[in-house]
Order: sequence, then structure tokens, then C-alpha cells
Amino acid sequence: MKKIRLYIYASAVILIGLVATLNNGCGKKESSAAGQSGRAIISAEKTSFNEVTSQLDPGGNFYLYLGTEQWLDGVSGKVSQWRQIFTAMPNINADDRANIDKVFDVVTRLIKDSGVEDVSGVGMSSIALEKGFYHNKSLVYHYPGKGSGFLWTIFGKQAHPLTGLDFLPTNTVMACCSDADLPLAWSVLEQEINQANLPQAQDWLAKWPDEFEQRTQIKWDQFLASLGGEFELVVTFDESKKIPVPLPSGERLDVPEPALLLITKVNDDTIFNRIDAALKDNSQVTRVDRPGLKMRTMPVPLPLPIQLRPTIASSGGYLFIGSSDTIVQEALAVKGGQKPGLQSTKEFKHLAQDMPQDGNQFSFVSQEFGRILFQVQKQMLALQKNASPAQTQWMQSLIHTNQAFYSYTVAANTAGGWLTVGNGNRSAAQALLIPLVAVPAALSAIAIPNFVKARETAQRNACINNLRQIDAAKQQWALEKGKQATDVPTWDDLKPYLGRIPHCPAGGTYTINAVDEPPQCSVPGHVLPP
Repeated sequence: MKKIRLYIYASAVILIGLVATLNNGCGKKESSAAGQSGRAIISAEKTSFNEVTSQLDPGGNFYLYLGTEQWLDGVSGKVSQWRQIFTAMPNINADDRANIDKVFDVVTRLIKDSGVEDVSGVGMSSIALEKGFYHNKSLVYHYPGKGSGFLWTIFGKQAHPLTGLDFLPTNTVMACCSDADLPLAWSVLEQEINQANLPQAQDWLAKWPDEFEQRTQIKWDQFLASLGGEFELVVTFDESKKIPVPLPSGERLDVPEPALLLITKVNDDTIFNRIDAALKDNSQVTRVDRPGLKMRTMPVPLPLPIQLRPTIASSGGYLFIGSSDTIVQEALAVKGGQKPGLQSTKEFKHLAQDMPQDGNQFSFVSQEFGRILFQVQKQMLALQKNASPAQTQWMQSLIHTNQAFYSYTVAANTAGGWLTVGNGNRSAAQALLIPLVAVPAALSAIAIPNFVKARETAQRNACINNLRQIDAAKQQWALEKGKQATDVPTWDDLKPYLGRIPHCPAGGTYTINAVDEPPQCSVPGHVLPP
């Protein structure tokens, strides 16, 4: 626990020092005389203002540019400057000093390897395409030729056509798809753990491949090599079937029958073949083997309110894992052009206007999904009968509107960094400013009272532990000195058995009492249990 607290403390001070260092470096060398003369002031420091703002939309309800070039350039070196301050703290033993060095090594290396130092600017904008419907943009910018760290590569190196949209049925209510280079992520994890020289983490790293193989009968390297670097989650609703969802309030919420589908791009059939081999002796499994499709479905012999027939399939370089064979077949029918898909619906066409066709990630939330989520939020809020007014106000601020949220967003790794574009019924201003209001309210309404309560509990437990030690010392004193149950020792009598005189952490006063009576503390509630 001591080492954990030291890690947390060191990380917190690193962050404080980093902010202070950055603030010292962000001043502008601007001439006040030039400003008074009325002519335009030109920054004496290089910024990415023109590059970032050229990709934003002016004239809307929100527009932001934050230059980070002077802040983040060489920030790993600035962080390292604080190493001396930590290691020079008094009363630190050699082990703790070594741990502090490890913390700084890890933080410095992560900053360097991530590529965050290449970020030279951040921008956001929001403009209404129509009343209550907003076109939002955000850009994390780096200059062309920069951006070589894993921040710029793990989730896609180059934008491409959003083929994940081609699988979505018309009744899709939520979908998210992203590039993810898991072999690269694993290699980064290996490198960082080994360089950090953390024995426990290194031990886990060495054992994990063997544990994975024992559990799955697939070699870890073979599993990683089989993944194609694209993952998609799809949720559909069947409006013709309503499922009653009981709520803690005793009421029920009727929702359309949901179905779930996970789609993964693969390089081979390693995963499918392993699952197929595990199911080969199960006579209940329905098997489909035809050109371009291999599918296995396991019926669930339980009376469930929803259709549940776990299914795995392989087709066209993709692995499908669905809650039923129906959703898998629907996705393949949309992909093959036999059925219309989400892209043909009025709602998606409205959300997709002025949106990029290429990217590395996309997310879609329909009005129906947002409506049901909003209803659940309101129901859960209504159940908080014991919440204080401040807590209720904060929770309401998270909902903050009587309108269900819906959106379509695309993110792309471009030559100038990560560009995210989205359409929906909330502006970027709401997304950014609501948390700024909610966080202070949360701290005052939840975190502070909980902290006070936790501190009182910790003080009470520590005091009770002191009382146990005092009582044990009394018994030992009476046994060794041949004292009676009614004898009352002094602190000097007990000091040889206690080592030091304990003190109540809440400021209470201890009364030793006789041998046959438990010691007492003056603070209410600080009492030895019977």
C-alpha cells in the first residue's frame, strides 16, 4: 500500500508540475504598442492556427482553437526535470527513491512513444445545419510528416472506405466500428513493461501467452496474426416484438426485441475453426457449409423473452458472432445487396449529409435507441429518493435535455492528425461545456461528502484498533504483575507493552479503566465491539 500511495502521489505532483511548466511556456511575446496602434498583432511564436482553423466551420455556435506547440514540444524532457525534486524529498529510503525513478521513466517513455509531443493544436467547431441539428468537427492536429507514435497508428494509419456500414440492417439502432491494430498494441505493451522493469508485470507478460493457449487451445501469436484490424458492434431492434423490461420502481418498460452482432475482420479462420472443433460433438448445433459461408448455431433450450441462438459464422474475410443466426443472415444479405441496409433509410441519409465517406472509425446512434436510453435514465433518476438536492441537480445535468440524443460520427487519421466529423441533435458546445458544469457539482455533491464519510470511517477503525491494543496491554500487564480485575494501570505501566502511547486520529481522549473494563474513547462511536 505504501508503494501504491507513493506512485499516486508522485504521479499527481508530476501532473501539477507539468501544468506549471506548460503555463510558463505559453506566454505570447506580443507588443502592447502594436495593439494600441490598431494594426494586427502577429504571434512571435509559431502556431498551427491557420492549419487547424482551415478545417473548422466558422459562423456557428461554437468555435475553439488551442495551440499546444509550445506546451507539448519536448514535454517528456520537461517532465524529467521534476525527477530531482521528487528524489530530493526528505525521509525517502532507497527503495522508494528507486520506485520514483521508475515512475518517471514510465511517464517519460510513454510520452515519447505515444507521439503526444507531435500535437501542435486542437480545434473544435459546431454549426447548425438546421434548427436543432448540428454539424460538429474536432481536430487533434500534427504537422505533415509528424505523428509517428502509437497514438497515431494503433487505431488506423490511413483513412479508407467505411465498409462496416455495408453490413448494417435497416433496423440498426446503434453501431460502432473502429480500426484497431491489436498486434501493435501488444508489442507496445511488451516494450513498455519490459523497459519499465516491473517484476510483477513482467511475470504476467511472460505467462499470458501460455495461459491463453491453455484456455483456448490457440497460440497467442497465431490468434493475433489472425485478426484483420477492424472491429464492429451492432445492435438492432425488432419493432414487431416488444420485450417487457422490469424496472426497480416496479414499473416496466416495453422495448423492441434487441439483437447483438460482433463483426471482426480476419486474415484466416483460426478462431472459427477452433470454436467449430469445440462444437463438433454437439448434436444440437445447426451447421451451414456452403460456398462463401460457414455458420454454426447453438439453440438455447430456455424459455426466454428474446430470441437467443448464439451463432458464429465466417464469410468474406469476416468473423461474425451474433445473438442469433437471423441477425447474421440479415447482415450478410445487406452486404450482398439482397436487402436494403441502414444507409437507405431516411434517418441515416439525414445524419450522413456533408459527412466524409472515408475514415477509420464511425459510430451511429438512432433516435429510437436514444429515446429508450433517455427513458431508462429518467427512471433511474426517479429512484434516487435519498439523493440530496445537489446530487439530484448534478444527475439531471447529465441528462440536461428532454430530447433523446442521436448522431452519426466519423473519425479519420489524416495527414494532419485525427479529424472527427459528426452530425446530431447536440452541438459540440454541449458535449464540452456540460461536463465542465457537472464535474464541480459532482465534487461538491458526491465526492466531498463521500470523502468525509470515508475519513470518519477510517478514523473510527484506527481508533478501535488502538483500543484493542490498549486492552491487550492491560491484560498482559495484569498477567505479568499479578494484578486484580479491579486494578487500574497507568500509561507508564502500559508503555512497555505498547511501545508508544496511541492517540485517537479524531482527537479523542482515551480512558484506560480497570482490567475488567474495556478502555474508552471520548469520541462517540469509537467503541470496542462486545
